[in-house]
Amino acid sequence: MSKVNALAIYGIEENSPRQIYELGLIFFKVLGLNITAAGYYKYREDRSEEDLDLIEISLSDLKLAIDAGSATSFRLYYESSDGILWGAGFGYSTRDFGGFYHIDAQGLSSYLSQEKFLEFASEFRKSCSMDYAIFYPADDVADAFSYAAGVNFVNVYSFEKPKLFCKETSLFEGLERYKKEKLRMVYSANVINDAHLKLRVGACSLREWISSDVSRGSLRQGSSNLWFWTVEDRELERINNELGAHGVLISWEPPKPPKTPRKIP
Repeated sequence: MSKVNALAIYGIEENSPRQIYELGLIFFKVLGLNITAAGYYKYREDRSEEDLDLIEISLSDLKLAIDAGSATSFRLYYESSDGILWGAGFGYSTRDFGGFYHIDAQGLSSYLSQEKFLEFASEFRKSCSMDYAIFYPADDVADAFSYAAGVNFVNVYSFEKPKLFCKETSLFEGLERYKKEKLRMVYSANVINDAHLKLRVGACSLREWISSDVSRGSLRQGSSNLWFWTVEDRELERINNELGAHGVLISWEPPKPPKTPRKIP
């Protein structure tokens, strides 16, 4: 079992920062945790060292800053006392500071389970829109944060090439095909949309491919155009390799052929 679990949500541009803030409160409510710290990003005034500062602020003041338009990318935390960076976190990123629109959230696995992710995704859809969401394990909260953003070459699978996803984001003026045209990878829990289900896997659609074999997981409709796809951990490598070979996955890396041993003359 992983020490940390995490989620990332993409295709959230239509929502306002205030809406995302309210969803951040719901995230911690679902986890049963109190928010102990909050902050928003701001460029350093002197710009002489680090480009960005995270301005720590009370939760009530963050709400006022969001409503005033001065806080557009922000983070909420539950700080535990066991020496790790944070026990659970929720972040909202936009293009204002050289990033791209997405939500990252992470927490110790004792707080954030797959069931909690699916519960939060259901709550999210009641008031906000999204195109795609994933649930994944990580070694620590810092790696979980980096994976959501596609930075620092963090991967979940050995057969995954992280930079391929990074190139898809608007951070690099990518096509953002993960929103409708491809999947990043397949995880134990995925929130996908109708366009994803129409992707071709050989002669059939992804929907037909999943439904034709119980080992490929189960689909449950979450809203008019979103679906929850859950997969058993033991099936993930096989499913990723099969869909990767069909060109459905962004970050999948084909296995390298074994090296032919040199003949000794």
